[in-house]
Amino acid sequence: MTSPVPVPQIINGYPVLAAIAVPARPGELPFQFIVICQQRHAPPGGGPYVTWRTGTRDGREWAAEHGHYDLTWPQAAASLASRASLPAPAGPHPTARRSGSTPGPGGKEAGR
Repeated sequence: MTSPVPVPQIINGYPVLAAIAVPARPGELPFQFIVICQQRHAPPGGGPYVTWRTGTRDGREWAAEHGHYDLTWPQAAASLASRASLPAPAGPHPTARRSGSTPGPGGKEAGR
């Protein structure tokens, strides 16, 4: 979905780190995004994070609602995906067995 308004850069004083345009619901502001913002003034990537549904009529004034606060980055990404009706982000990948490893007692790799 392409929005005729720019992606917001700041919502409620917090920098927007990720955003996705979503369809407006009937009776609501016409241009809407789900955003991830970094809460508090921490170093980039330092969290915690908040997700909001934001909306605007003109791209100048934004309203934010239904915040999910104090999230880790994986929680914020999952919240954004869920709220935008996207598939859940992939979780951690299982650790592959190293080639050349020898199983120890009980079939477990040595050193594990």
